[in-house]
Amino acid sequence: MLLAGYEGAGSLASYPAVLGSSGAGVVEELGSEVTEVRVGDRVVFDTRAYVNGDANSREGTWQQLVVCDAKTVAQIGDIAFEQAVLVDFPLQTAVAALHVFLGMGKPGTGNEEEKVLVWGAGGAVGSYAVQYAKSVGHSVVVTASPRDAERQKRLGAAEVFDYKDPEVVNRLRSLGPYKYLFTGSGDATSQKALVALLEGRGKFASVLGGDVELPSNVERMYVPFSQAAQKDEYHAWRDWWFKEYLPHVLQANVVEPVKFTKRDGGLAALQGASADVFGGKVRGKLVINPQE
Repeated sequence: MLLAGYEGAGSLASYPAVLGSSGAGVVEELGSEVTEVRVGDRVVFDTRAYVNGDANSREGTWQQLVVCDAKTVAQIGDIAFEQAVLVDFPLQTAVAALHVFLGMGKPGTGNEEEKVLVWGAGGAVGSYAVQYAKSVGHSVVVTASPRDAERQKRLGAAEVFDYKDPEVVNRLRSLGPYKYLFTGSGDATSQKALVALLEGRGKFASVLGGDVELPSNVERMYVPFSQAAQKDEYHAWRDWWFKEYLPHVLQANVVEPVKFTKRDGGLAALQGASADVFGGKVRGKLVINPQE
């Protein structure tokens, strides 16, 4: 099984606890009522480790054997485990934010007259937000570093602006209005910029919360978006994601995967790897194989 580092431990009910909520691997054993998955299937999956703290000792993915609900398992065919797990978590975050919480449609249902703004498109979540919004059919405007502009256009961005440009908000405003606004960085600067672009009314989604003061008619949509599939109120979204959309995305190579670094050493390497990630020493994503 291979897994991606999870930025933030969520709410843990007790200790000791096993962290991690997403992974990929081979099915070893099934519950008596499971019919859609077979032993030996290659899958990517999410668990309730951060939604139900009492379950994290069995469902935390930073271990060699993990228990998960069959409802949150997707078939990956021959796709590499590394690629599967590094698409699932950040892409799910982006699509849940746009589709579930902002109301964007499914691929092929939008039109270019409805514009999307993705602030902070350079990271994994932001990059996938660009690709998803483009697949829906919208015109996508992004902020990113100048060195990333060519890649952003390849991913689907119609316009790319330097987020450090002092006039970036005015430049973005000249292309508006935007129906969907999303910050993939979530920092205070990005949130203030989106608030300014909304001009006192509307909503935006952010990967982070924070204490940015919002006008009374502006709403910040922030939850751990990747955990939505673990909640029964979003069962329709969960079923579409794991049984239809994610398998298609992976097996048809619909999105451009993010770059990653493989860290050797198995579970023994987790402490150092986590310290490097949170210390800003790792560029891109980090993958560890617990079986090593």
